[in-house]
Amino acid sequence: MKINKEKMQFLKQELREYEKATPMTEEEREALHEWVAAGNSVHENSSMASYEGGRPVDFLDVYREEEEIRRALDSMSYEEGSKYLLEEYGIDRDDVTTLTPPTYGELKEKANRLYRTCFLYWEFLAANNLREEAYEYVREHIDEEWPFDSFDWDIAQ
Repeated sequence: MKINKEKMQFLKQELREYEKATPMTEEEREALHEWVAAGNSVHENSSMASYEGGRPVDFLDVYREEEEIRRALDSMSYEEGSKYLLEEYGIDRDDVTTLTPPTYGELKEKANRLYRTCFLYWEFLAANNLREEAYEYVREHIDEEWPFDSFDWDIAQ
């Protein structure tokens, strides 16, 4: 694919500015350079992922998340990996929905972990004298509509 010379100059300048402002590993830098050399912006990604306002997620942010998934899958069997992808990301590797509703014990364990996570975040905020700001923020935003409400779906269907 032939890329307009002016566009390529713009993309390379954008890349230089992005590299100055964004810490990255050498592997990430190499992947980013390949992405830009193919005629893409550092502020685009192959997954078409975008933020809530519609702005595309930066290539490097998507690349890092995909690398994290790859690392997690490396330590799992195919079946474990398939379950992980389905539960964590809604990705059905085999185009066969194999997810069964969680058991009471699994739900209880997940709820307990979420409770502990929230408690630890709260302890961190309090230790850094941010408890009042956090409390105020929660009060102001608790009733706001979210783009995806996690309890709008029924797992029994």
